Amino acid sequence: MMFKQLQWSALLCSSLYWANAQAVEMTLSSNATEIPQGQIKEAIVSNLPLAVTQLGNDYQLFSIVETGDYMPGQRLYSYSVTLHRKVIESGTGKTYWVPTGGIRGHGVAQVSDTVLSNLKSDVIAGAKAGSFKLDQM
Repeated sequence: MMFKQLQWSALLCSSLYWANAQAVEMTLSSNATEIPQGQIKEAIVSNLPLAVTQLGNDYQLFSIVETGDYMPGQRLYSYSVTLHRKVIESGTGKTYWVPTGGIRGHGVAQVSDTVLSNLKSDVIAGAKAGSFKLDQM
């Protein structure tokens, strides 16, 4: 019985390793110091389409979250999450990252939870609408 549990544990660990090894890489740029970057990444990554999360190193997500002062107690915000595909020019071998799709949003918020909630909702809506295309726009 103990040996069987060890086999299952080893299988599970190796499956998790390969699942993580094939995950799409995300680059996040944010000036929103009031929102921890871990929460921003979680709002994005946990709501991406499964096909996108399993892409290899020929794809990258570039995410930008910006906030700024607006009126007392209010902050302007904008964000974008864009999927890019690696393209290698045949003549020169130069690598380019070409956008294939994604989402954008902006607005005014009083608390950072509103920004995270809207970001999460837009990623979910974009996933349902097919906004994260795997080929060029």
